[in-house]
Amino acid sequence: MASHKLSLRSAIFININIMLGSGIFINSIILAKKAGSLGAFTYPLVGIFMLPLILAMSKMVEVHPSGGFYTYGTKEISPFAGFLSAWSYVVGKLASAVIITQFAVLLLQSVIAPLAGISSIAINGALSFCFLLLNLLDTKSNSIIQTLFFWFKLIPISCAIATGLFLFSPSYLTFQPTNLDGLLIAVPLVFFALGGFEAACSISSHIENPSVNAPRSIFFSYGFVVLTTMTFQFLIYAGLGSALAQLPDYRYLFPTLVATIFPNSGSFGTLLVAFLHITIAFSALGGSYGIMFSNNWNVYTLARHNHLVGSQAIVQFNRYNIPYLCVLIEGVIYYLFLGISHGNQLPLQQIGAFGPTISYAISTLSTWYAMRR
Repeated sequence: MASHKLSLRSAIFININIMLGSGIFINSIILAKKAGSLGAFTYPLVGIFMLPLILAMSKMVEVHPSGGFYTYGTKEISPFAGFLSAWSYVVGKLASAVIITQFAVLLLQSVIAPLAGISSIAINGALSFCFLLLNLLDTKSNSIIQTLFFWFKLIPISCAIATGLFLFSPSYLTFQPTNLDGLLIAVPLVFFALGGFEAACSISSHIENPSVNAPRSIFFSYGFVVLTTMTFQFLIYAGLGSALAQLPDYRYLFPTLVATIFPNSGSFGTLLVAFLHITIAFSALGGSYGIMFSNNWNVYTLARHNHLVGSQAIVQFNRYNIPYLCVLIEGVIYYLFLGISHGNQLPLQQIGAFGPTISYAISTLSTWYAMRR
């Protein structure tokens, strides 16, 4: 059964779904507190710092269009380097998926009363189970789901940008010497928010004309996300000013924006805020779903090269041409993280940052070897 190939647009949507998850909203208040009106410029600053990594990933997917993290390390360095790179990425990204889903669950519980009485861990487990089932469908169906998530996540971002334009006040865009120090402190937060551009590497063999479209998907999605996050942060600060930095956390952002635009909105304002928070939750869930979809193929690559127990069985496909046991392995790792951490973000953030960093380092070194050749 022939496998459906992802178009360039679908590959871009998958990358964006992972990158534009929860980070853009979580960082909004923190950047305002740390860097004031300069907070928005942390995104292009980090974007420039990360550009060599983007170039390295794009070069690797161009040189090895049917590969992935395993192939980059194996072909250019050694099989162990490939194994370490792929397995580190699988584990690290699944830890991030748990964090993102937990963020969405807590937000949904805050606006949907019946959910508040249910364990957030139980809801997280149920949602991830649904995602795992959807990942068993064919690639074409999954690309449609990715597209829906993409358009859904644009709702809260577009509303915030439009509100910022409406409330725009140049007097809020002032510079304080302490803002520059805060700008540097905020860099690690933004670095975490811009992760996910490399998803195209994991699914490159399923992209149409991968040697051309996979690098393009990395550049287009990365540029779109850097521009969108910068615009989002800049305009909400230009609309609210220092009042944005006074908010406790991201959960108060949209209530403040709605109250400023509609000061006497009453129940309408409450419903509007609830709707926007639900769309933010779905935006985050789109990131978690995208991670599971792309990461599935890293597990498959490891099994195809006999790096997993029972590899011959693991590489078998279902009728939709999906390696269903790889999806099951993803689920086992995900639920181990969920059960052990109980949703505690700190250890999951550490694993989520450490795993991909190993993959980035090995892939960058692989690029250096490839360029020497």
